[in-house]
Amino acid sequence: MIFHMAPTHKSLEILSRYFEALKRRGMLADEASLEFKYSSRPVESTVSERCTLMEELGHAKVSSNYGELLRMIRATFSSANALSKCFLPSNGSGSGRETSVPNHAKSTILVAGVDLALLKRFYDAVIELETGEVKSAIMESSDKLLTDLLLSVDPKNGTRHLEPTPVIRTIIALLENRLFKSPDYHNVLTKLWKLILNLPSNCKTILLQALEKYSKEHLEQLVSIVQTFITSNVGSDQVVIGVDVLREIYAVNEKSQHLSFTSFYNDAVNNDEFDLKEDFRRWRNPDRFPFSFCKYPFIYDPSSKSKILQLDANVQMRHEFQDAVLRSIFIGATCPYLVLRVNRENLIRETIFQIQQQSDDLKKPLKVQFLGEEGVDEGGVQKEFFQLVVREVFDPKYGMFSYNEETRCFWFNSSPLDMDTEYELVGILLGLAIYNGHILELHFPSVIYKKLLNKTPTFEDLAEVNPILAKGLEQLLSFTGDVEAVFLRSFQVSVQDIFGDIRTVDLKNDGGMIPVTQGNRKEYVDLCVEYYMELSIQRAFEAFKHGFQKLCKGNVLDLFQPVELEQLICGSPELDFEALERNTLYEDGYRKDSKVISDFWEVVHSLDEENKKRLLFFVTGCDRAPIKGLANLHFVISRNGTDSERLPTAHTCFNHLLLPEYSSKGKLRERLMTAISNAEGFGLM
Repeated sequence: MIFHMAPTHKSLEILSRYFEALKRRGMLADEASLEFKYSSRPVESTVSERCTLMEELGHAKVSSNYGELLRMIRATFSSANALSKCFLPSNGSGSGRETSVPNHAKSTILVAGVDLALLKRFYDAVIELETGEVKSAIMESSDKLLTDLLLSVDPKNGTRHLEPTPVIRTIIALLENRLFKSPDYHNVLTKLWKLILNLPSNCKTILLQALEKYSKEHLEQLVSIVQTFITSNVGSDQVVIGVDVLREIYAVNEKSQHLSFTSFYNDAVNNDEFDLKEDFRRWRNPDRFPFSFCKYPFIYDPSSKSKILQLDANVQMRHEFQDAVLRSIFIGATCPYLVLRVNRENLIRETIFQIQQQSDDLKKPLKVQFLGEEGVDEGGVQKEFFQLVVREVFDPKYGMFSYNEETRCFWFNSSPLDMDTEYELVGILLGLAIYNGHILELHFPSVIYKKLLNKTPTFEDLAEVNPILAKGLEQLLSFTGDVEAVFLRSFQVSVQDIFGDIRTVDLKNDGGMIPVTQGNRKEYVDLCVEYYMELSIQRAFEAFKHGFQKLCKGNVLDLFQPVELEQLICGSPELDFEALERNTLYEDGYRKDSKVISDFWEVVHSLDEENKKRLLFFVTGCDRAPIKGLANLHFVISRNGTDSERLPTAHTCFNHLLLPEYSSKGKLRERLMTAISNAEGFGLM
């Protein structure tokens, strides 16, 4: 619709109706004015063209005559002003256009005024066309458009004013193009990424705010396009642009929370063929190598991050080892290892003493020896040591941790006793286990790992630690009556220590004199969360954290999300027994095709998840898999005599199952279930 008329009363009435129609499409007044201004230019795409693009697609599909469609596409996709107007929502004027679109598909999803549903229908229709001419026209015109826009944001060409609305809508129209998943068009996509990264700050802010309004489906598609680009360009300079764009989208998702952070893991970067050591080397030498994937931790999965941490640990251990050797040459004998010689009967006290004596050697490779016992520590003795120490420090007799039957998790006790050394030991044990490649059978709530990464606990975290308290506070928040009269609470809480003594704590100054009302109940709940999750355990947790940070802190630890840190320390809850079967070794007469072995795996695969966890716990001392999965667990099954009534047994230190050659699958099932259901502690052997 192009207006060339004198401003008569009738023409002003027509202009007014058109302006109002633009605003009904979701535009603000200033946007409608801008749209009207562009529509008045004879060189630009008109409103009627905007309304008939989908219709022309339908006509071309039926007639196989693409001439008019190609003209419209080239006119639209080569102009920011035209493209920014092409996918605005219909004004509902009953024009009769888009009759080829089914009614059920005519939903509207508005982002920055652009109808994403209409965009999807357009690109779906384009992809369904058998001819490649239309796709080429879209890409060639988009390429021209992006080249022009890049000139506008290039600082070499001087400062140019960009109207945010058409630019943002143009970018959104291009971001929805699923054709960009094909590497054939990545040269055009590179220009789109450069445009986004080089937008003036005001335009980029508006764009990112618009992306926050994306639905989960549309954000997933956008991430998929970026990931495909990164995968295709790993090893080239272009990958930097893709990763920078993914970082912007990751920041958007941090606010919208539509996608799990796992959506940002890249398969090519987390592939075994990717040179992680080289990327780690580049990260450690930023002056020589400005780019490293380690600068974008969201792209690495927990397995890759654990390898990076292990690389860092190996570097530090190697330095400690070399320093010890040099000191032994020039100063005197110095052990290149952290050696703990402990007595099983007095394990905690001796472990604390030896760690205090060797506090400067914690980053050396660990060796453990149980006094009075022969054996070389090749990893199995270490594993048993960690299992025994963890079991003992969490024993109620020490009073360090309380156990919640409902959550099946431990929490720090609010104790009047001075147990800083013991809590620090637990933190050091976590660090030693990480540095020496062991997973621990810990039952902490996830918030512990948030706190280790300096993230503030939330009400949802309280629900994981103390669900009864959280439920009561939730009822307080949702109550619609007289809060003060019904709940009779003040800004105080009562806490019980390990000796059963109860004391009252003010949540704020003179808390006992301040009643909880409808107006201040949110403040009360926030202070309760702060007290129970932080203040009440502050001394114990700080000692624990201090011990942990003696080994684990700095840039490497910052790579991890809390749930990833939990998996690093405690293993992964995902149990792939098919992968375990493929990688199991057999000894003492058993082979993969032995009947009893076939029976064993049939029984195992028929177990429910809970019994599979029990089996894993029975064999390894932990009901979780290594962070890299069960495929990376060194699991051995040995023949333990002929058919008998004996139960299967296990060397948990070596992930070694001793299995008698039972005469039938039924007997094997019964004996195995008895063994895993009655195993105590950390295994039978």
